[in-house]
Amino acid sequence: MEKTKYRDLIMRYLTALDPNQVITTEQVAQYVAEQLQLETATVKKTVNVNMARLEKEGQIVRLTKGIYCRKVKTAFGYYTPDKETLFCKQLLRNENEVIGYETGLSALNRIGLVSQMPKKRCIATNLHMKRIPKGMQIEIRKPPIIVNADNFRYLQILDAIRELDMAPVDTARPVDVVRATVQKFALETDQLILMARKYYGQKTLVRTIDIMLEGSYESARG
Repeated sequence: MEKTKYRDLIMRYLTALDPNQVITTEQVAQYVAEQLQLETATVKKTVNVNMARLEKEGQIVRLTKGIYCRKVKTAFGYYTPDKETLFCKQLLRNENEVIGYETGLSALNRIGLVSQMPKKRCIATNLHMKRIPKGMQIEIRKPPIIVNADNFRYLQILDAIRELDMAPVDTARPVDVVRATVQKFALETDQLILMARKYYGQKTLVRTIDIMLEGSYESARG
């Protein structure tokens, strides 16, 4: 197959993407293979060569091995989306599939439990073995179970409950913040407790029951 044909297909795929979306050579190869009715392995080498050429031409930017992003055109010229943000997106989603969630101090900060702004953003992800590019302030953790769209909010809340006593929580009523977050995401108390029992330690289970069923956690902490 002529190289120009590969390039045309790759450019068609890239221009259809959201400018802030992470591009992986694996996904590009799958698209090209589908268009040419070939196996992905057959086209992968040529796709890699074309992606490298596009990078040299300045049309895409390499984040790390096999991962790229597009330059975004504005009225003031081109800019490159923040590489760290794009890398985090790759850890959180695979196209429309949820594969991770924010956790640790950065999540507690977003929820409103701590005012301290951590240096690193912490992500629990199915890609927990992935190598973090040098210089990126990202911490990767292995989630208790495989993350998906149905469970990631539950896991995020349970992680927060587990870390309440270890983190520098400085909000006046942390229990209220946790309950408000559970309500905001319309999470079911029974499911939250069930997941705590199955995937977390005894302390987190008891703490979850106390918080969600208005137990003695608040007075015990004081």
